[in-house]
Amino acid sequence: MMKMDFRFSLLAVTSFLFMACQQNVAFDLPPSQDNFGQSITYNNKVDILWIVDNSTSMLKHQQRLSEQIPDLVTKLNSLKMDYHMAVVTTSMGGDNPDGGRFIGTPKYVTAKTPDLINNLKSRMIVGEAGSNLERGLESMERALSSGYLANEGKGFFRNDALLVVVALSDEDDFSKSNSSAGISYYTDFLDGIKTPWVDGSRSWMFSFIGVLSLTSQCKTFNDFASAGLSYIGLADVSGGVKESICSTNLASSVSNIRSRIFQILTDFKLSKLPVIESITVTINGQKVPRSSENGWEYLEASNSVRFYGSAVPAADAAIKVDFKPREAN
Repeated sequence: MMKMDFRFSLLAVTSFLFMACQQNVAFDLPPSQDNFGQSITYNNKVDILWIVDNSTSMLKHQQRLSEQIPDLVTKLNSLKMDYHMAVVTTSMGGDNPDGGRFIGTPKYVTAKTPDLINNLKSRMIVGEAGSNLERGLESMERALSSGYLANEGKGFFRNDALLVVVALSDEDDFSKSNSSAGISYYTDFLDGIKTPWVDGSRSWMFSFIGVLSLTSQCKTFNDFASAGLSYIGLADVSGGVKESICSTNLASSVSNIRSRIFQILTDFKLSKLPVIESITVTINGQKVPRSSENGWEYLEASNSVRFYGSAVPAADAAIKVDFKPREAN
């Protein structure tokens, strides 16, 4: 699912009449040129890699994440998303170095995987026998390497999909000598394997569920706390979501990550600055209200329309955005 922010590819240009701009939307990659009247196709592809910490003290957090899988899958299916999901652990050393490779069989799941929900739920429970020196980012790097993806991990990674990495951990990552080095190194790594959209924006996003601050009351094991600074840095760089692992359940955390994915894929960047009051949006012929709950809002900073709640369009929805450009005045 690529962005325009909606990941859009330019298919056709229609006429501009009476100083009004009309854009007929279907969804895909950002356009290669800036014109009125774009017909676009929504790219609904997303590859999601879960990094699940399997060190001591993590079992209850894995269970809480696993409990959110049914709702996540239901929402992805309802919007007709084309998704691949895989899981890696943080254990790259010690007695159980099972990181750097996809956990479970098949190695990744899709909407067509038999018994998908139970299959995905079970692979989130990776246990607590892994190394207590968590190296989740190194595990991610190895699993997304060209060598692994050409063999055991073949088929998971798609060049035209949005890559989403979600880390669940109660400590910082120890893949590099310090957090700053890790943030820079793994930003470059992900930039290197994911070509930016044609509008220059990143085609990957990193999100984190963990300890967000040492000043918080979030303690995870024997009154110990370790903020996930490397993970937080990657989330900040990529516009991802940061959520606390200390929530009694992870429903809101997973919901917010899912919503951010939908935003990246369905944000509709306009080709000209609009007269805001003139914007009208329809989905499948039905007018959508301007609302941050179940409608759309205009984002001045990115010159785009963003959808919220029940108004987030399915991948095959017919979308039309009409507006009068400011320059017409």
